[in-house]
Amino acid sequence: MTHAEYCGKFIPAGGKVLDVGSGKGRFLCEMNSLGFDIYGVESNPERVFEKVVKASAENLPFPDNYFNFVNCAEVSEHVDNPIKMLKEIFRVLKPGAKCYISFHNRWGIYDYHYHLYLINWLPRLWTEPVLKFLNKQKEDGQTGRQKLTTMHYYTYGKVKKILFSAGFLAQDVRAEKIKRRLGRISPVFLPFYCLLLRPIYFNTFHFLLGKP
Repeated sequence: MTHAEYCGKFIPAGGKVLDVGSGKGRFLCEMNSLGFDIYGVESNPERVFEKVVKASAENLPFPDNYFNFVNCAEVSEHVDNPIKMLKEIFRVLKPGAKCYISFHNRWGIYDYHYHLYLINWLPRLWTEPVLKFLNKQKEDGQTGRQKLTTMHYYTYGKVKKILFSAGFLAQDVRAEKIKRRLGRISPVFLPFYCLLLRPIYFNTFHFLLGKP
């Protein structure tokens, strides 16, 4: 099942879908092929095309209670204000609608932005000289925050707090998949996931959010 197909399970036929941080538009193209009414926002002017407008995630140019689904994957670490972004997503979602969102793990063993193991286990100020020595340093720019010292990384507990403070109901997507796939034996594996894999192995947390 593709990401678009997974998200499509939570959207009524022909529903309005917003992709926050549309990038090259792959997700929107896939959702369009599934028959949904697509919209996107992108801060990089080079990636603005039909159905995608130039806007920040913190200031969505859409009315209240407008969308049946919002996708916000691999975006939260790059924006200036993740809390304001969450409030905007909550505002534009219809009551009862869903949002798929990801956050980066502060203690993830592998960082896919820099393709390095253990870099997130260092104090943030130490990462600057390390990345400079490895010739891997990036700079903040029109595509948002890109440096480890400026991007937003969180622990799982912190993410849950900010999601609840924004008014969302939140489900851990991986935990729900474990329950569904393993069924009655899932309680055997879930503690291993929650106590070890989620806190330090996976580099991202993925949530399915609901607006009450």
